[in-house]
Amino acid sequence: MSAATISNIKCMAKVFELFFRYRLELSLSETVVQCEASEAQIKPILEKLTKREWLLFSKTKKTYRYGMKLLPFTREEILKAELVRQFTPIMKQLSIACNQSTMLNFLEGIKSVCIQKIDSKNSIHIATRIGGESPLHAGSSSRVLLAYAPEAVRVSVMSSPLKRYTPFTITSPEELSKSLFEIRRTRCCSSIEEINPGAGSVSCAILDEGNNLLAALSIIGTRFACETEGALWKALLLEAVKKVKLA
Repeated sequence: MSAATISNIKCMAKVFELFFRYRLELSLSETVVQCEASEAQIKPILEKLTKREWLLFSKTKKTYRYGMKLLPFTREEILKAELVRQFTPIMKQLSIACNQSTMLNFLEGIKSVCIQKIDSKNSIHIATRIGGESPLHAGSSSRVLLAYAPEAVRVSVMSSPLKRYTPFTITSPEELSKSLFEIRRTRCCSSIEEINPGAGSVSCAILDEGNNLLAALSIIGTRFACETEGALWKALLLEAVKKVKLA
C-alpha cells in the first residue's frame, strides 16, 4: 500500500470522527486544519460523502454537517452499546461500595449525554435521565469529556457564553482552561454544586490504549459526601476504568 493511499485512509477516518463521532459543523478550511491535511485531500472526501447524503452541505453557511442516513452504522452507536454493556456491572459495584449513584456519560457534538445511570437509594437524587444532555463546561463528567475532546469542540465551547447554573458554575474561559489542563494531568475532575445545589461528584476519563476519549465515569452524592470521601471515589474510579476492554 502506497504512502498516498495510507494518507488518504487516515484523512477519511479523521473526517468520519469529526462529523459522526463529534457531530461538528465545519467549513472546508476548518476541516482541512482539523485533519492536518491539504485541501486537495479533504475536498474530494467531503464532496463524495455529500453526494451520498452522508454529509449535508449548507450553501448559505458553506459548512458541512453529518447526515442521519449513516448515523446508525457509525462506530459511535456500537461504542455506546459496548460501553454500557461492560460498565453496567462495574457501576453497580461502585454504587454499592460507595453507597452513591454512578453515571456514564458520552460526548456527542458539544453536549455530554448520559448513556447509563445507577441510582443509590441512600444518595442524593439526580434528575438527569438516560439520554439527558448536559453542557460541557459545568459538572465533573462534562469537563472530563471537554478536556479530552478535539480542539474544535473546546474552541466552540470556550468561545460561547458559559451559562451560570449556580454560584459555583465556572463561567470564566481562563478558569475553565486551567481546569481542563488539570484534568488532562490527573484524568479526574471533582465538582461541587456546579449544576445541582447540594450535590457533589467525581469523574474519571475512560480512554483507549491510544489515550483517546471513550466516555466519562462518575460517582455522585451529596456535597458533604464528596468533600469527605472524594479521594476514595477518585481511587475507585481510576481502578474501575482500567477494566474496560475496547480495541
